[in-house]
Amino acid sequence: MREKLNGKGSSGSGLFLMEMIVVVFFFVICASQCILAFATSERMSRQGRNLNRAVTMAESIVEVWKAEGTKGLTERLHFTEMAGEPVLVAVLDEEWLPVEMGDDSSDRDTWPHQAEVRLQEENGMVTAVVTMTNAEGSVPVAYRGEAAQMLPDSGGRIVYVLEAKKYDRP
Repeated sequence: MREKLNGKGSSGSGLFLMEMIVVVFFFVICASQCILAFATSERMSRQGRNLNRAVTMAESIVEVWKAEGTKGLTERLHFTEMAGEPVLVAVLDEEWLPVEMGDDSSDRDTWPHQAEVRLQEENGMVTAVVTMTNAEGSVPVAYRGEAAQMLPDSGGRIVYVLEAKKYDRP
């Protein structure tokens, strides 16, 4: 019987080699799933970081607007008024902080983020809608308002939209 098992030059290492191949294959599959989980967590972390910074900046913009009006936005946060529209626009750096732009607004699209304040007045009540926008090719994330509802039509560029109102007394 012993001669039959070890017969024809077989030493039993073929079975061991097959087991090792199966074990290595199993560990490769597990390692690829771990790498995928780490990549997904990094993307989610970046989305959360962008959302937190956008929300903080949008709230700061609203507080400056409530306290000082459009003059405060232009002087303190470097907003520029769009010609003929009740819209103020500012460019923001990687940390979602306003950057002072020169008179040439053609480089506005080269900055990573933008903030837009759209003002509407009706019967003494002024509404400001602050829209925080990512640059083209950034990680897609989109929310609206304090309830943080997803925006289905933003295409990943709009990060956060905040609406604030104040009564403008003469």
